[in-house]
Amino acid sequence: MSFALSNPELTVILLDPAADSARQGSRYCTGGYIWQVLDAQRGDLFSGPEYPKAPNTFDGQGAPDMFQRALGAEDAPVGGEVACIGVGRVRRTSPVEPFDVRHNPEVIEFVQWTVQAAQDRIQFSTEAQFKGWAYRLERQVSLQDRVLHSRTTIASQGEAALPVRWFAHPFFPIPPDNVLCQFSTPVSMPENPGYALDPQGFVNRKAEHHWPRGWYQVLDYEKNGQGLTVVQKHPKIGQVTTVTDFMPTFLPIWGNARTFSFEPYFEKVLAPGESAAWSIEYRF
Repeated sequence: MSFALSNPELTVILLDPAADSARQGSRYCTGGYIWQVLDAQRGDLFSGPEYPKAPNTFDGQGAPDMFQRALGAEDAPVGGEVACIGVGRVRRTSPVEPFDVRHNPEVIEFVQWTVQAAQDRIQFSTEAQFKGWAYRLERQVSLQDRVLHSRTTIASQGEAALPVRWFAHPFFPIPPDNVLCQFSTPVSMPENPGYALDPQGFVNRKAEHHWPRGWYQVLDYEKNGQGLTVVQKHPKIGQVTTVTDFMPTFLPIWGNARTFSFEPYFEKVLAPGESAAWSIEYRF
């Protein structure tokens, strides 16, 4: 049974970490998973790599996020365990190096979340430990008018420093003219089969590329300022503006025949007792 935040214009569907475990796997943070946003007049606003089909647990849909660094992955043998922040204990089933949840989908045990729901916000809280690492993680998702805000707070509670490498993965539908997004900081990229920049600085999708195969492209960009704003063109509502309160440490883009995504990364190593907080919001 999913959770919902709703007002006369928008409804936000969030997965229930307990009841919706069949939709979740070893990749995305299970608390605060934004599955879909529905406009009262225009329908679904997010897409996914397999949309409108029901997705597999790795691809997902909507606007999920992920803690990419698995704890203990460097030493775990095949058959052993790692811990994925915000997910739980995961079996290492593949010898492929470096460790990637794409090749290791088996969740042994999900973390348990405490959920506090109010009219305009839902907070998910969990604590977990694995070997020398321990953390407390809070995810708050709120809806005000046409602004969806997601805030993450994590505290290191173990003896070992906690490596945090998080990124948001919003999946947008593709505009018919293939004009995708523009960043508030100057960006560039090498010549590649998938994308190019137009004179206005918008990322354009090359229509001639074989898009069922997809294309992943790392952007070069100026790390100037305290945050990032991205204007994403949208075929149903014109545009969606995404705002972070941090300047990403890494900024790739990815898309296939069904969706397009930019992926702003937040990275920090937290000493024992140290915490960090950051947020991302989508303005529809």
